[in-house]
Amino acid sequence: MRTKNILPFILALTILFSCNQNSEQNKVSLDNLAPPEIEITKFTPPKIVKDEEVRDLDNATNEILGNNTSLNKKKIIKDGNISIKTNEINSSKKVIDGYVKKMKAYYESEDLQNNDESTSYELKIRVPADSFELLIYNIENGDNEIINKSVKARDITEEYIDIETRLLNKRTYLKKYNDLLVKASTVKDILAIEENIRKLQEEIESKAGKLKYLNDQVSFSTLVIYLYKEKAFVYKPQPQDKFFERVKSALSNGWSSVVNFVLWLIKIWPLFLLTFLVYFTIKRILKK
Repeated sequence: MRTKNILPFILALTILFSCNQNSEQNKVSLDNLAPPEIEITKFTPPKIVKDEEVRDLDNATNEILGNNTSLNKKKIIKDGNISIKTNEINSSKKVIDGYVKKMKAYYESEDLQNNDESTSYELKIRVPADSFELLIYNIENGDNEIINKSVKARDITEEYIDIETRLLNKRTYLKKYNDLLVKASTVKDILAIEENIRKLQEEIESKAGKLKYLNDQVSFSTLVIYLYKEKAFVYKPQPQDKFFERVKSALSNGWSSVVNFVLWLIKIWPLFLLTFLVYFTIKRILKK
């Protein structure tokens, strides 16, 4: 009888203990499901290195630039001027036209002057830099007379690399600001970032345009040719009017001279008056 009463009691204790264990496990799992704390990131704009703060290229800069720049290649701008005297200006011009076509050059400007003294061309030629010396050589060894010649070469490697480095600097910070624009959460931060992006884009366009201009000057050299032919002096008397026309003109000019003389006398009447007064004053003094 006692054994029958103990068995239900033990079974009840076992069920109660298992329920408590399950409740503690559930509590632990709910604690694990609690939402994590949200970390708020404050907007901090990157510090942009100004152009005047960009130092000379060092090893670190060279590694950044890599193969995107021409560090080991000189940037040379070549310019030249040549004056040529010729006896057959049309044939000489055609020869130069042939050189321009053959060397894949082009005329930037072409001016023709024709007067009583000479006929001349002023030709401004843009020629690929590799053909610049060849063009000058062909012109010098032609049939015409070279009056003067001037050739200059300017090394702009340092200026080119400096602009290229500053351009890379601007593009790097533009990328940073674009990344910040995606993460910005307030209107104030968005407007501030967009204003910095606008300024950077303007500076990038300006420097990219300068690099494009320098590349064009390096790729195509400039040669100005003054080609002229002197003309023989020919006396050309000035055409004169007929006799009666000249008589008519002489009479008209004579009458104009008379009128001008009378007007001149009227103009200096104070001088006559002053002379008259001085004369009579001196005469009266001498009488006394």
